[in-house]
Amino acid sequence: MTTEDDVRIYAATTDWADAHERVLAAFAKGWDTPEPHAWDSLMAENIILNQPLLLPGTTRMTWHDEAQRLVTLLPDIRGEVMSWAGHEDVMFIELLLTATLGGKPLDFRAVDKLWLTPTGTVLRRDSFFDSGPLIQAVLRRPSAWLPWWRSGLGPFLARRRFLDR
Repeated sequence: MTTEDDVRIYAATTDWADAHERVLAAFAKGWDTPEPHAWDSLMAENIILNQPLLLPGTTRMTWHDEAQRLVTLLPDIRGEVMSWAGHEDVMFIELLLTATLGGKPLDFRAVDKLWLTPTGTVLRRDSFFDSGPLIQAVLRRPSAWLPWWRSGLGPFLARRRFLDR
């Protein structure tokens, strides 16, 4: 039986700085060459996922599906870590994301909040960014409309029924 004192001792002896560095390196590597499985080494099987424009979920498979939609729409998307902060089991990572949409450059910033185990496994990811400029870019670039719809990132209510996903 684990007591609160046992948990505190375990947390106090965890090398969180090392865990943060491992997570940051794997996170950045995933954004260097994004594909649906790029972050598998980081994610718990039953990870909680919340992100704008992508469906929330509670499994790694949800991330695989949504990441595939993202790279289908933006095949050249890359992320650069701009800054990060961590305190014990929580990390914040700021990213600059760049891609091409409708033949024109697109960039936006996002902040991911990650909840970690002492070994650096991500239990939960909440991503935050202003989706307005991204949606406006899609709307202003007619050549992006069909790829946006085909990617499955089109309007949430209709896209899943239409695409049977």
